[in-house]
Amino acid sequence: MLFAALPAHGHTYPLVPLAMAFQGQGADVLFATGSQFEGRLPVSTVLGADPGWRFADAHAEAFAKVPPGRPPTDDFARVLFVDVAAPHLVEPTCAVAERWRPDLVVVEQTDVAGVVAARRIGAPTAVFSVVGWGPRWDGVYAAALERWGAELRGTDGSPVSSVGEAADVYLEAHPEFLRVAGEGSDDAAFGSHPPFPTLELAPHAWSEPGPPVPDWLTRERRPDDAPRVLLTLGTIFGNSEKLLAIADEVVAAGCEVLVVTGRPVSADEVGHEHPSVHVESFIDQVSVLAHVDLVVHHGGSGTVLGAVQHGLPQVVVPQGADQFWNGNRLVEQGAARVVLPGAAAGSVRDAVTALLDPAAPERAAAQRLRSQLDQLPHPDEVAADLMRRWAPAARAGD
Repeated sequence: MLFAALPAHGHTYPLVPLAMAFQGQGADVLFATGSQFEGRLPVSTVLGADPGWRFADAHAEAFAKVPPGRPPTDDFARVLFVDVAAPHLVEPTCAVAERWRPDLVVVEQTDVAGVVAARRIGAPTAVFSVVGWGPRWDGVYAAALERWGAELRGTDGSPVSSVGEAADVYLEAHPEFLRVAGEGSDDAAFGSHPPFPTLELAPHAWSEPGPPVPDWLTRERRPDDAPRVLLTLGTIFGNSEKLLAIADEVVAAGCEVLVVTGRPVSADEVGHEHPSVHVESFIDQVSVLAHVDLVVHHGGSGTVLGAVQHGLPQVVVPQGADQFWNGNRLVEQGAARVVLPGAAAGSVRDAVTALLDPAAPERAAAQRLRSQLDQLPHPDEVAADLMRRWAPAARAGD
């Protein structure tokens, strides 16, 4: 089984639980991604991108094409994922696929180079959702087919002539509450069905084992202890000025806060003298979520779903990508509050204060969403299903 993902935490990590599930069932698993992840995943890794290239570089390059003072246009996803990112990924990933000849390729949704690599050798292809499908993704995949489609073949050897033939199955790791806009919403960015057969999959958060969870988070709770909050803006959008401003508001709500800078911002850049502010550049987020009362974050899908898995209410401060969509969906479900860019000073403080009330309806809604996740198929079930469909050894065993 070959996995392929863009070299960024929010694009690589969501696929790891399924890769581990395949490995646990006896499959040989290889994960193609960027050099910064080589040797850091719990499955074998190989270079699937130009050496040293990072998705953050593509993000900066794509945004440089946006006219100053104007928001990205609807075709920004095509520019980012097809025009800018894919050329750094296609040949390295294709070389892996040609050499390894996998029985199945599992491709992270935004890594169109992985689809190209799989279909160049006519391999069964599963697209793994990381941001939810929507009209813009039909456009992204159509652009990829326009550029590389002449080289691509389905599992029966026939040419790939439409977006719906680019993959055999879509692994829907976005629960329904994140992929469907509420009645009356005009927000349709990620709200349509993919053109592939779909398998539901419970999202499972994974993060690299990191430093031990800080002692102040694991100590036994006392009645007078301040609520504990995790604050992160992810690894692409975080910067020290934003983090410091938000941390000040979280502390003003009477909380003790763990600020995680992500790799683009070092902990030293976010120095803070307040004793209730603790700054780390990297944490094992999965472990930390078990020790906090609330999450304040950018709205990336991985953090959203990690918080839901722990039944935590969320304050979403969206910065870009799918984060506005995710925040809107959580608000519709009653499990979060959103603070938009340019909001009045004190807005984050007020949202945190409201959600820390034990009687806050958002807390009950977060528990309800957690129970919905628990009902979705586990990665082990999905791996077994895919093995039966496409792995020759598994079919022979049947």
